[in-house]
Amino acid sequence: VHTNQHTFLRIVCSTMAELAVASPRSPQSAGQDPHISSLAAGEPPMMQSLDEVLEIPESVQDLQFVSRDFLDGRGKFEAVHNAMLSRSLMSGSFECTTSVGSVMRYEGTFLNDPHTERPTPSGQGVRTNPDGSTYSGQWKDGLYDGHGEWKACPPSCESFLGEWKKGRKHGFAVQKFANGDTYEGDWANGKFQDRGKYVYANGDEFMGIWEKGLKLNGTFYFKDGRVSTRRWQNGSLVACQDFDPQKRLYQATITKAQVHDPAKGRYGTSALAGTMVSPRGVRID
Repeated sequence: VHTNQHTFLRIVCSTMAELAVASPRSPQSAGQDPHISSLAAGEPPMMQSLDEVLEIPESVQDLQFVSRDFLDGRGKFEAVHNAMLSRSLMSGSFECTTSVGSVMRYEGTFLNDPHTERPTPSGQGVRTNPDGSTYSGQWKDGLYDGHGEWKACPPSCESFLGEWKKGRKHGFAVQKFANGDTYEGDWANGKFQDRGKYVYANGDEFMGIWEKGLKLNGTFYFKDGRVSTRRWQNGSLVACQDFDPQKRLYQATITKAQVHDPAKGRYGTSALAGTMVSPRGVRID
């Protein structure tokens, strides 16, 4: 047993000695830079040191800065783009002058040939319009498209926050009007559509269904507590039923036929259940 152990130790020692003689001297012992030595030894890139700074060949530097003026001095264009792609997404800004002399500025991303074409907003960007209003959000083919926010020029409080499609309000959004009214609901082609809530500046609310920007049916919730359920056809009121919570009283339903009855409109006839109706069918208590 002892003989076998000594023999094994001699074999291991002789093997280590042979490896030491066959292997080259380490870079540290030779006084050389280990980074240079690794490159000279032809090591694979994955085995090289992460601290080593490599030179970037000119052919790999594909990002370029472009700056040029529009014709007739009507604006300036600045962008960073990928020179290896003819229509790469660029990031930058441009200004242009309108036909009336106002200036419009855009800052964000866009698509076009930076050397010959006018920039087309696409992606994410902010545009300041000549009237002082701003739009911040998503773009496609130079139009508002996606989620974005439009704000009027101060001191106006008018704004629109929601979804757009091909430059029009389309989807769910919240619109604040200059007079203090607010609409929250669905849009289609720039008009109120389907479900929506309209809050008037005086506190009254209407919740219901819209069609092409006009009320179709729904309920008014007045600030004084009264509730009025109404139905319209092509923008004209055709039915109305009111409820007074203070008196706990439902008033009779007014129909379009009753409102426009010629006999009721003659001089000297009695009014409809003590109510007054406007020419468009709106009851006035």
